Amino acid sequence: MSVEPMPPELFVLRDDEGPILYAPLGRLMARVNDAAADVALTYANDHRAYDAMSPEGKTVVRALSERGFFAPRAYPQHERGFRPTQVTLFPTNNCNLRCSYCYAFGGEGGGNGEPLTRMDLRCAQRAIDLIARNALERRDEGDGTHNFLVSIHGNGEPFCAFDLIQEIVWYGQDVSEQLDIPVVFNAATNGVLTEEQIDFVVANFGSINVSFDGLPAFQDANRPTAGGKGSFEAVDRTMRRLAEAGVGLGVRTTVTDAMVDAMPEIVEFVASNYPGIEQLHFEPVWECGRCKTSSNVMPTSDVFVRRYLESLRVAEERGVRLVFSGARQDVLADTFCKVSSGSFTVTPTGDVTACYEVSYASDPRSERFFFGRYDPEADRFVFDQEKLDELSELCVHNIRFCDDCFCRWHCAGDCAAKVLDGIGVDEHHGSVRCEISRALTLNQIQRKLRWKPQEEGSSTDG
Repeated sequence: MSVEPMPPELFVLRDDEGPILYAPLGRLMARVNDAAADVALTYANDHRAYDAMSPEGKTVVRALSERGFFAPRAYPQHERGFRPTQVTLFPTNNCNLRCSYCYAFGGEGGGNGEPLTRMDLRCAQRAIDLIARNALERRDEGDGTHNFLVSIHGNGEPFCAFDLIQEIVWYGQDVSEQLDIPVVFNAATNGVLTEEQIDFVVANFGSINVSFDGLPAFQDANRPTAGGKGSFEAVDRTMRRLAEAGVGLGVRTTVTDAMVDAMPEIVEFVASNYPGIEQLHFEPVWECGRCKTSSNVMPTSDVFVRRYLESLRVAEERGVRLVFSGARQDVLADTFCKVSSGSFTVTPTGDVTACYEVSYASDPRSERFFFGRYDPEADRFVFDQEKLDELSELCVHNIRFCDDCFCRWHCAGDCAAKVLDGIGVDEHHGSVRCEISRALTLNQIQRKLRWKPQEEGSSTDG
């Protein structure tokens, strides 16, 4: 595949079938020939060139204009100001597994010797109070807010602090009732749960995401218990119970080089054994955390893409939604996540971070991503507005490397913690994830072109 940027937001993508004209802000696409692509480029550069065009060229411009290819469109802008209506709480950094690629050294103090700890309940309660009040105010202002969201996650396994999670959920439900605004709970877990914990999830959580490597051999090898035993049997039991109970269930599989060829088989296994699963998320391992001390390495981009596309065919046959975080042609955004809006995530120590992956004060990246903390003496959160302002600038508008990329408004510069590790936005020069995102986003465009009904012509708005 080759890509030719077309100013200001028009691109010619090329595959084996020829040129594709793509306007990302409108998610407009059309199969064209080389002559039409040249005409579109000429007109996009200077509308005055229309007068000197041949009749055929003018016909092309008119046809594309009618479909909106040259229409001015506003760039995506992330929310400014900090009034969060959702919070992610990390109850503990303790963990019952020792995953070989864990980004946070779960159960080992982040690999930096920090103590194992758990969140103070009052810290969690004040976080819930804050987002619930914001949600109520924003609902009354008519901005479309209908609830507040509490996510349970962790730089460890959150359910290792199960009693604390129970208190958090019960408190959130009380606040919801008092303020008369709904609360939604979701969670991420490694899936090694007791029957009591599974019962609690079924009764109280709208959705849950399980980190799970699918096939027994991979699960046991990559995600052993703290005692060194395999974890597949325990996670399998959890997955089956959640699937049977109809809980909104997603699976996140970390793909290493040793696993990449088995991706289609993983899809088939998950679909066959856990009916009703809503989403399967494949993510290539990122070489950080415990991964640096293990034998796990990231698959090459071309092999990952090839196996992903093979897996996609299996997923479609089995009715499973398959995703990779950087390939999201249906999204228009200027940030990959909410990091630039001050994503409100509270670590077990009460620090506030804008990024799940940066959860220890000893992490050098905390200087950029930590922007507040819970003050136990004042019993409230304190935020650093200067840090929030700096975070607001971590967006694709400021990443020059992305200016000529057709994925610019879809992947939105990718994960800031990964691609901006220790560098400024002006130093972003891409990564292997860029290669994967481009290839899979192109595939999404190609698929939409194939789906277009014949009687409506060759273009589609996606």
